[in-house]
Amino acid sequence: MPTQITHLAIAKRYLAQHPHQIKDTQRFLDGNVMPDLVPEKAAAHCGVRTEFKDLVKRNREKVNPELYRATHDMNDDFHKGWYLHLLTDDQFYNVFLREYCAGVSIDQSSIDIFETTQRDKAYLIAKYGVSYNDVTDAQALIDINVAYEKDHHQRYGYDYQFTMPYTLAELDAFIERIAQATI
Repeated sequence: MPTQITHLAIAKRYLAQHPHQIKDTQRFLDGNVMPDLVPEKAAAHCGVRTEFKDLVKRNREKVNPELYRATHDMNDDFHKGWYLHLLTDDQFYNVFLREYCAGVSIDQSSIDIFETTQRDKAYLIAKYGVSYNDVTDAQALIDINVAYEKDHHQRYGYDYQFTMPYTLAELDAFIERIAQATI
């Protein structure tokens, strides 16, 4: 899944490209990371938690941005941020990484995407000027990332092979494409 830093980079690009669409920037940024902070991820992403071995099918079912849009007040900047988060997750797995996901196991994709997103963080912070402090509950983001990294290494260890399924240039193009979305 895209990291919160990736989500914030997209949100900041959205704000830059749509300066009159968002009235309350802080609510928008807080909404943009909230789906990853709530305990029930499937409900927060308007998806279905599945145990499919088919990674493409699993990804298709785990997030539903249009259901969120249809059931929430899209005049509220918090909900606009939340929707952008869901749209990003949906497009990340079901468009941007679809071909990659079709040819790899769930465990290998977890390893590859973990390592790739670790690389992405420092790059995105430098290029887009984002940080955890951009949101009201920065400590919650830090805590969830520490827990995610700990869980990853408990599950897979430290000694494994991985490939990076996309380049930084491809990530930049993805960010620009999503930031142009209509919310």
